Amino acid sequence: MKTQIESFIDDLKSNKKLSSFDEASIKQAVVLRLLSFLEWDVFNVEEVYPNYSSNTHSVSYALRIKNTNKLFIEVKRVHEKLDNHQKQLVAFAAREGVDLSILTNGIVWWFYLISAKGDWQQKWFYSVDLLKQKPEAIIPQLINLLSKNKVTKGQSLRAAKALYQDKKQKMAADFVPHAWNQILSQPNKIFVELLSDTTEKICGYKVESNLVEKFLKKHLDKWLIKEITGLSAAPPAKIKEAHLMLTDELESKPAPQTSIRSTSSGTSKILTTNKPESYETKTIKSFTFNGRNYQVHHWDELLTNLCDYFADAHKKDFEKVLWISGENNTYFSRNQDQLRIPEKIKKTDIFVETKLSPDRIVKTAKALLSEFGYSQETLKLVTE
Repeated sequence: MKTQIESFIDDLKSNKKLSSFDEASIKQAVVLRLLSFLEWDVFNVEEVYPNYSSNTHSVSYALRIKNTNKLFIEVKRVHEKLDNHQKQLVAFAAREGVDLSILTNGIVWWFYLISAKGDWQQKWFYSVDLLKQKPEAIIPQLINLLSKNKVTKGQSLRAAKALYQDKKQKMAADFVPHAWNQILSQPNKIFVELLSDTTEKICGYKVESNLVEKFLKKHLDKWLIKEITGLSAAPPAKIKEAHLMLTDELESKPAPQTSIRSTSSGTSKILTTNKPESYETKTIKSFTFNGRNYQVHHWDELLTNLCDYFADAHKKDFEKVLWISGENNTYFSRNQDQLRIPEKIKKTDIFVETKLSPDRIVKTAKALLSEFGYSQETLKLVTE
């Protein structure tokens, strides 16, 4: 099974016609082929039920075991923006009592745990990009989540829940340093009383609360964690897992010009000033940076090539990229689960988000230049 899927993915990568496939072609050439390798009988409509509908809603496929829907798959054409279809799919699956659902355009596959708490965005727990991610990283998960044998035995649902919990725990762990800094910066009553009581036990005299707070403020700079990795510059006021979702609706807006401002915690944040040229309807052909020309085919290659360059040229302080973020989105992280379509930056343990619009990629590229002290004029884009 594993060998078949790996060969199938290799074929997709070399298929020059793939980008022109419509929805029907994706169903036949990609989805049904993959399901067959995962041991589903694609010719049995009672097992792989096409165009399953209930009332006024439908999905492309319902995977069924003994006449019971186990998993929904909604298929769209290549390059279709999937974000606009998530809410409807999740809502339909919830009404039909289906635990797992997938939204795909053949290349990108988004997995949802319907029983997870929260809104439709928070039910997303795993993503696959068949063209960009390494087969050895995604094939085991595809088998665990989607193979007929695993679905029949209930193992796929357990695997989904494990991935979902792992995502939550990694995210929560990344915010521990922020919690520590918040406790020190805004000491609560319990913390102050604990320090006061312990002082009294040692010397026999109880110190007043205002003196404890004065002591904490005096030594605050020593105790704060200034280099927090794996997250954007600072946590939002209220943490939402939806921040893991990089919505194309926001990404599609023309990106304003960027600059970098240092914050009190030693981090950097993208600021917006005016609106420059939009690249949303353009195709990138190449770019020149620092006197070297790079031939590329996709916008994300602009970002990954720059990241590889800076990782090599600025080894000691490259982790500064972890402080580059959008308003609510993480673009660089050591935890790839925090990103929609992560790509590992060469010679580092850091991943970069590649599921970004052209404008957002250019904006992030300019932020990289500023972060490492390069003039914006050192980057020239060739588009059509």
